[in-house]
Amino acid sequence: MMIEDMKELSPKKRVLKALMGGKLDRVPVTCITGCQGAINVEMQKESGIHWPEAHKDAEKMARLAIAGYELSGIECVNIPFDNIVEAEALGCKAKYHEKMHLFPVVMDHPYIIPEDLKMPDNILELGRIPVVLQAIRIVREEVGDFLPIVSHVIGPFTLAGELVEIGKFLIWTLKNPDYVKAFLDFSTDFIIEFAKAQYRAGSDIVTVADGSLTPYMVTPDVLHQVIKPALIRIADSLGGIRLLYIGGKEESMVPFLVECGYDGISVDETVNIARIRPVVGDSKILGNVSSKRTLTSGSPEEVKAEVKKAIEDGADLIEPSCGVPPDAPTVNIRAMVEAVKEFGGRR
Repeated sequence: MMIEDMKELSPKKRVLKALMGGKLDRVPVTCITGCQGAINVEMQKESGIHWPEAHKDAEKMARLAIAGYELSGIECVNIPFDNIVEAEALGCKAKYHEKMHLFPVVMDHPYIIPEDLKMPDNILELGRIPVVLQAIRIVREEVGDFLPIVSHVIGPFTLAGELVEIGKFLIWTLKNPDYVKAFLDFSTDFIIEFAKAQYRAGSDIVTVADGSLTPYMVTPDVLHQVIKPALIRIADSLGGIRLLYIGGKEESMVPFLVECGYDGISVDETVNIARIRPVVGDSKILGNVSSKRTLTSGSPEEVKAEVKKAIEDGADLIEPSCGVPPDAPTVNIRAMVEAVKEFGGRR
């Protein structure tokens, strides 16, 4: 229940209360879920901190992440800005683009069979993992308890697909389930350790972002009997607030998302939030302003209209459906923030 005349909360208190329960002054506006952070090209130019350097340097990563809040008003600091940290740490070669609107990508897939899977002893020293963890520490030092720090790990289906190549992995789901289980188990173990380290470094919230997972990629049996247990194991292993994001987060997948046991779920713009509220139980709903359409190509008025509808339908936190696209104009992100402040105190 909203209390309109209560003292204004800090962004961190507002976000944590929205996720864990408590009286709110208004709905938060955040960019927690997804796997691309809350930074666009305009913010890189205005701050003077650019990709790809900010992907590799802890100080630059932290400063750019904080600039995302300062330049847009989004009520969180989100690290990192891409979704290949885990795959790169496990030996996949990465390509970093010089253009500020392009994310780094995996260029090879060195794992062939389960026997190739050897868990390193020094997980937290591999690749850019130390950079991400140090950036979280820097942000915590800078923002204190005023802003929530959010970070993410890639989900087990997505990570396994990066290690062996997603096409091969999908064939395995039909023909070689033992291989699928071995790679999911390995990926899940790695993800849990990285996520726990993010909490220790200072993250308040960790999202498990399984961006490659959609209901059209695998059979229902694989989805529920193989992938769901991996996601549940991650949720059960993490002691902090954890959220779930998948690529195919349309309405038909909401029961699956809820059954995985996370504190909150991200839904896309096609989901009728009012209709799914009875289904989600205690899980919080994050969404559902269209990232690719409205936030990137719409007008500020169209953004505000989507925010107003999401609030009226019962979203617990207002978010872009898939993070902030690099090409989204800052004026539209600010419009999302302004609309929440205008409409977010009313239910």
